[in-house]
Amino acid sequence: MPRHPVSMWPICLSLLVACGNDGAYGSGYMTDSYGSGLTGNGGTEGTGGTDGAPTTGAPPPETEDEGDFRVPKASGKYVYSASQTTDSVAVIDTSNLVIDVVEVGQGPTVVEPIPGQAGDAGSVVVLDQGSNDVAVLRTSEAGATTVAIHKVTPGANNLAVSPGGNFVFVYHDVDGPEQLGAGSDQELSVLDVAAGTAYEMTVGAHPREIVFAPDDSTAYVITAAGVNVIPFATLGAVGKPPLLPVVQDPGIDPATLEVQIVAGLGIALARVDGEPWLAVTQLPGGELTVLDLPGVPTDLDVSSSGEFAVLTLPAPGGSRFLEVPLPLGPGEFEVHDVPGEYVGLASVAPDGDTMLLYTTVNPFALTQAPASDLPLYDDHGVYLSSSSSSSTTGDDSTTSGTSDDSTTGTSSTTSGTTGDDGPPQADPRQRITLARRDGDGWDLVTLFVEVPIISVGIAPDSRNAILVHDGHPVLTDNRWSYSLFDLTPAFPLLKRQNTEAEPGPILFTPDGGRAAVLLRDDGIGVRKVDLVDLGNFIVEPLLLGSPPEGAGYVDPTDKIFVSQQHPTGRITFVDPKGAVQTVTGYVLNDSVKD
Repeated sequence: MPRHPVSMWPICLSLLVACGNDGAYGSGYMTDSYGSGLTGNGGTEGTGGTDGAPTTGAPPPETEDEGDFRVPKASGKYVYSASQTTDSVAVIDTSNLVIDVVEVGQGPTVVEPIPGQAGDAGSVVVLDQGSNDVAVLRTSEAGATTVAIHKVTPGANNLAVSPGGNFVFVYHDVDGPEQLGAGSDQELSVLDVAAGTAYEMTVGAHPREIVFAPDDSTAYVITAAGVNVIPFATLGAVGKPPLLPVVQDPGIDPATLEVQIVAGLGIALARVDGEPWLAVTQLPGGELTVLDLPGVPTDLDVSSSGEFAVLTLPAPGGSRFLEVPLPLGPGEFEVHDVPGEYVGLASVAPDGDTMLLYTTVNPFALTQAPASDLPLYDDHGVYLSSSSSSSTTGDDSTTSGTSDDSTTGTSSTTSGTTGDDGPPQADPRQRITLARRDGDGWDLVTLFVEVPIISVGIAPDSRNAILVHDGHPVLTDNRWSYSLFDLTPAFPLLKRQNTEAEPGPILFTPDGGRAAVLLRDDGIGVRKVDLVDLGNFIVEPLLLGSPPEGAGYVDPTDKIFVSQQHPTGRITFVDPKGAVQTVTGYVLNDSVKD
């Protein structure tokens, strides 16, 4: 299934480079026949694609993207870039671009920062896939790097580091690029960084994500069979950590299951495609509660604070979303209407008071004659509606969104879930709803975005977002595009940016002030990055010498970096004023190119 990049976080909320926005409290996965894990958008295999008709009795599944974790990573003032061909890691001081190349094990691939370093010093762990070990690199503020090698489980292809930097999980991620071959993907190693001791253990089938408690006390391993709970205090005595199911029926196809871990509360939330319920499991106790819902949800999202979860219930004549307080309270959930809109995905901003509601599927495409195209406006953003959503609690048997006289803007579509007046005339992927908290409810504003949306990323300060659009079917110079979305005004601003190539990984800086959009098309020679000022939405294109692969951010020097595909290594750095410097050739030697 194709992946469509969307957005990176503080250091790399990649739209799909590899960090994600789940933070310490929430994390989740959805599966595609043990293919790519999902956290952004595209089509789901076996459902007729993004334009397919809905399955009987349930809305078509939505899908979300994830990122590529194999890019250089920053720690302190340093960027660390691994070279498989030379069994080395380049340590680049971003304050002066001095480079130190250090030897590690065989075939280094994944690099992950180790938190908790003093001052501008840096430290990372590097997975050496060729020699089945990990290298722990520590670089002082003066630039001296030490290396310690530790043997780990064979066949691993990913790393996860606990928030305090005390433990490193080395495991085979079923969503990773390599197939395991002989052996089992259920074996993993946990490295106690300070002691230098690696503990081996067996977990559930096909692990795909590790989530940590914010106090660095416990790890939760999400697998196809459930969740393994691993308390760090018992590492030396645990060879087979407890495996807890997250649904009542262990025979459910994991390809239909979405799981979110709310690590700060020690609970797992799970939904299954086509099922009108939410399962809540206590970790580590295993007590499982099934919450009956007033419809079939297509997405499950958790706020960064872990205070609530959101479930979307799409329907042709008007959708709903459920706000579930965490931990579960007496009301269980509140139902909010999205009149006249088909929305199947929710992206909750870090502030918890802003959401984007949208869809990446068109459930009407194969069930009715094509509607006439909506006019395209020069300003790229047509304000359609503003209303406050009504709500009911989960204990009330009355469902919302069925009022006969509720309308949205100039649309004559009646609010509700029955679709009595027929589905909306426009492709629902061409509309997006901004939800902003208003007392106990949400104020809703729906905008027309011209081109179908395939993924969404929200900046860390919750003030802006970037929407990535599907490509136009006609091959033109403006086939691809993305939109910059100001979430703060009463009448939100949308600015559409046409591009020569499909938008790739997108980076937001931690303060939400800047973004970088990677653009690459080897067939027509597009090698560039759009540098976006999120304060004024001005986009400055930067041409690159090689195809871009990934991006990141260095906090002490406030620099964005873009790694590129180059036989001897190449990284371009951009400071806050737009000054550009490139280092190249560090795989073979230490050199700097302006």
